[in-house]
Amino acid sequence: MKNSTSVKIKSVRIALLSIFTFFMFTSLHAQEKKIDMGDRFQINKDGSYVTFETNYYGFPIIRGSIKAYQATIFYNPGEVERTSATIRFGSSSISTAHDKRDKELASTSFLDSDNFPGIWFQGMKTTLTSGGFDITGTLSIKDINKQVTVHIEKPTIVRKGMGGRDLMMMKGELVVNRKDFKLGMGSSHEQMLGDEITIQFHFLCSNYTLDYLKSTYITEIAPNKEHPVGILYKDIKQNGLKSGKMKMETLVKDEFYSQGNWPSILSDLAWILMVDNMADEALEFYDMALQMKPGHLPSLLRMGDAYVIGGHHDKALKHYKAEYDLQERARFTHLPHLIRMLSGSFNLTGMK
Repeated sequence: MKNSTSVKIKSVRIALLSIFTFFMFTSLHAQEKKIDMGDRFQINKDGSYVTFETNYYGFPIIRGSIKAYQATIFYNPGEVERTSATIRFGSSSISTAHDKRDKELASTSFLDSDNFPGIWFQGMKTTLTSGGFDITGTLSIKDINKQVTVHIEKPTIVRKGMGGRDLMMMKGELVVNRKDFKLGMGSSHEQMLGDEITIQFHFLCSNYTLDYLKSTYITEIAPNKEHPVGILYKDIKQNGLKSGKMKMETLVKDEFYSQGNWPSILSDLAWILMVDNMADEALEFYDMALQMKPGHLPSLLRMGDAYVIGGHHDKALKHYKAEYDLQERARFTHLPHLIRMLSGSFNLTGMK
């Protein structure tokens, strides 16, 4: 009897342990997929700049700037350890104010810009520091991927600082060993150039809040004529999706509104609904926009976000992977981050 009882107790313990392990795994997996789109900031180019410098014969006399860049940064001051950044630099946009030298930097001896137009950084891990935080991730130059660390000072957040949008000021630095990426190897300057390149950036970033979108779309566009997005958004909020669709049919037949760009109107309507956490309603209008105009880029690019906000992570991942194959994908730096968050991995190889 004792043996039988011991076996039963052991079996119960194993079963409980299995249930507990399964619960912990699924809970952790769910936490990994938690993505707050309100924490997503994108660069405002008017207030941002990227510079770099390196040595020549031991003197720091080569300085320049990078003119083309995009970045998406997920940041919440209350959850700094979840910070992630995806940055793309245009390799052909590097300028040292010296035409002959800039041409050489774009050549195969250095960045090979014709074949590798994008320099990518994808953050993977965030570590707090005394003055801010470090983001360790993958830097991709040409066909070489290396782990690097970007040092970032504590950002400044200004809530509703730009027409209802939140502003974020971020300053950071990255030091790269050019030999790790075979930069300048075989060139006439190989022996004179310093090994380290210091890249500094100052980003002015903003996000899209509901207040900003309301101020944009709940407004008059002509005397006694409200913006169609605002009309439909208010109707859906007050009376539901079915009423909003009926109102849309009325507006499409209206002499004034019938001339509008309806794929864009529906996409913008879906956008404000999405930011207002009405993701399923938003998806309805993205579908309509794409039926009117297959390949409508704003709808395609925002639809994946709507899936995320609605909790449809499998559909979101499928959508992002399809979106990644679009020719225009290089401009939309949130894709690597979200694909990694939803699937656990992302390889920068082949990114343009």
